[in-house]
Amino acid sequence: MALAFELLNSTDLRAERVSTYLTSNWTPIGPVNPELSANVSTISPFITSIELEAHFKNGHPERALELIRSAWGWYLNNPNGTQSTVPEGYLADGTWGYRGDRGYRNDPSYVSHAHGWSSGPTSTLTEYLVGLRVVEPMGRKWEFKPASSGEVERAEAGFVTALGRFSAAFERANGTVVVRWDTPEGTEGWVQLPGQPGAVVKGGKGHSAVSVL
Repeated sequence: MALAFELLNSTDLRAERVSTYLTSNWTPIGPVNPELSANVSTISPFITSIELEAHFKNGHPERALELIRSAWGWYLNNPNGTQSTVPEGYLADGTWGYRGDRGYRNDPSYVSHAHGWSSGPTSTLTEYLVGLRVVEPMGRKWEFKPASSGEVERAEAGFVTALGRFSAAFERANGTVVVRWDTPEGTEGWVQLPGQPGAVVKGGKGHSAVSVL
């Protein structure tokens, strides 16, 4: 949370130590959460959603992407999953007795498989991988800062506020990254391509740029 809420910024050496330490909790199907694991190792996609944001903000998109593949990828491919929603939690051994000692009667059927707080990849892939996020209400001001990792060749995201539609995309190929974005007229944003200084731009349709990696 210190990284996600920017109590420590990415230039602080302590931030790097926090990000690195978090990886020590990882298992093949997600990170165990010590605060929930007194008797059995518990994995919380809600808490892990905050960890995703922490790694993205600390300049480690590769760590966030690895977590998405291990935790959410495991669930989406699980025969007891829904293939379209996200779970409240599960155990590190792959069973579903999540927090059975805290009012769930040790009955796995009480575990939610449509838990909105566990949907961290939806927002973090939009806001930190593609890099499009609002910074003032309704998006009067916004940012577009694609992640620097070359692990993903192309990505696209978008959303709608009361001011209109926001969308952005990038594609990496042959040592360059091509980006494009559309934002409502009357808004203002900060656009920063990987390895380049940023600049303030006005909202509008059909913007694009190319950066050499």
